[in-house]
Amino acid sequence: MSKGISTTKLKKNIQSLPREKQRESIERFLRVLPQWIMDEVAKPTPNEKVIKYLESQLKMVRGLWSDYLIKHHVKGA
Repeated sequence: MSKGISTTKLKKNIQSLPREKQRESIERFLRVLPQWIMDEVAKPTPNEKVIKYLESQLKMVRGLWSDYLIKHHVKGA
């Protein structure tokens, strides 16, 4: 497996997208990352580094989703 993009760089890339593209990207990652983690864990010899990498990306994307919801859906509290 080739080395993936750093979590920080991925976060900056997603944040630089227009609002609707941000939402699409975040929703896509929230769908596929858990599946990728399960696929890796199900392998006969799972790679701990890959699992940690995917988990860190999932944690970051969940944070982005929370920030997105607060920024775009909470009105005058």
